Amino acid sequence: MSDTRDRNAAHLDATEQQCRTISVIIPTHNRAQWLAGAIKSTLKSPLIEPKRVIVVDDDSKDNTEEVARSYGVTYLRGVFKGPSGARNAGLPATTSHYVNFLDDDDEWLPHNMEPQLAALENHPDAGFAFGLAQLATEDMRPTDWTSPRLPLATGPDALHVGYPQVGAVLFRRDAITEVGCFDPRIRYAEDADLMLRIAARREIIGLNVVGVLYRQRGPGKTRADYFWSNRAVMNWWPQTVGWRARVRFIRGIRGQFLFRFLQDAAVSAEAGRFRDVLVCLGRALWASPPHFLWHTLEVIRILQVARCRSVETGGGR
Repeated sequence: MSDTRDRNAAHLDATEQQCRTISVIIPTHNRAQWLAGAIKSTLKSPLIEPKRVIVVDDDSKDNTEEVARSYGVTYLRGVFKGPSGARNAGLPATTSHYVNFLDDDDEWLPHNMEPQLAALENHPDAGFAFGLAQLATEDMRPTDWTSPRLPLATGPDALHVGYPQVGAVLFRRDAITEVGCFDPRIRYAEDADLMLRIAARREIIGLNVVGVLYRQRGPGKTRADYFWSNRAVMNWWPQTVGWRARVRFIRGIRGQFLFRFLQDAAVSAEAGRFRDVLVCLGRALWASPPHFLWHTLEVIRILQVARCRSVETGGGR
């Protein structure tokens, strides 16, 4: 009788432990130099076992496989054509009730997911719980900025003007499958789209805790090209939120893109790359003419610097 009770207790303990497990899906493409940091940051957590970290390699040509296998994580490889397809491909490899998606160039901070897990255990109907991300430089030096701004969203409209960084979000797995997973047609803000569809159906929980280091791309023409290729998000008009939230989102995202393009133009100007400056400023004007006019003095300063540096370097590149 005692043996039976012991076995039942052990079974209950194992079941409870299984319910608290978390899987981490890391989509990646040709970023082996950053992938190691992302993997190591998750394995420092007492909640994570190596086999529950799923690295989904989207046809990388570098040593991504070697890096992933050196940590004993689950490794999947295929041609998924972007983060949405890669994340969807990783989901069937998970068996846990809770899932996190970490970008391959970001890193967990200590205790990330512990508050989110507690929140979801206390709110069984919630679709996901999220914390804050701390912005970092390209070499992962933390800055003083965190995202999103307070107060944190509790519903679709507020979420649409303050999305969390996906690495700080713990999803209930069935909430993801319930809405059809990531939309493979979307290559930028695909995580925001998923969160919005879940928030339209379920409760969401925001926590004022910092859990992720979010790497920022260094300014310059390369960054400008990346954001320009994803400019369609500036016209995103989801029907699941009110018109005020939609207008606020478009005004905010256009301002963010313009600010980035001005930074890219300023860095190009210092390098004497006059043509790149003109390209970046043209994109800034396209992103938001009102914001552009508001920053006329900054635009003039950038052009003056570009002209001087271009003459010094014999440029015009």
